Amino acid sequence: MLFLSGKANDVFLSFNHQEIGKNFADHLYKDLNYAGIRTFRDDGGIYTGQKSDIKRAIQESRISVVVFSKDYASSTKCLDQLVLIMDARKPTGLFVLPVFYNVNPSEVRKQKGLFEEAFAKHEKSFHKEMARVESWRAALKEAADLKGKEWKQDRYITNSFPSCYLFIKVQRIQA
Repeated sequence: MLFLSGKANDVFLSFNHQEIGKNFADHLYKDLNYAGIRTFRDDGGIYTGQKSDIKRAIQESRISVVVFSKDYASSTKCLDQLVLIMDARKPTGLFVLPVFYNVNPSEVRKQKGLFEEAFAKHEKSFHKEMARVESWRAALKEAADLKGKEWKQDRYITNSFPSCYLFIKVQRIQA
């Protein structure tokens, strides 16, 4: 088994469960664990009242893989996780690896297309919490500015490029 550090998790996996939870992200999670990379994912049960558990899981990870998909920004849960991830980068040394799954990085960075639509809804719903909305925007831009990988495919193939790419990145970080 590959151990990166004394931390509880090697990887914290952030993704939209509604959209890619049962295909791409599920296969990626299984492949990473099969490769001996301890991976934490929020299976949908942790959130309200347990945000501290997510924060701790992020801080106890060496790497966070953020899978940006078309509906990532429509999930306030994903956006809250992303803010925690980006906030943990400097103090904990968390390495953030963005994966752009069937979405262009510039859409995420500039919050265009479905990201723009999601934020229009968030601004209406959270008009009294605009600081929260702005923190989501800033975290999206910061994450999209990081070097990541685009993945343009409708199907995930086991032992395919995302797992290999991450495995290589993990080994480089470890060295």
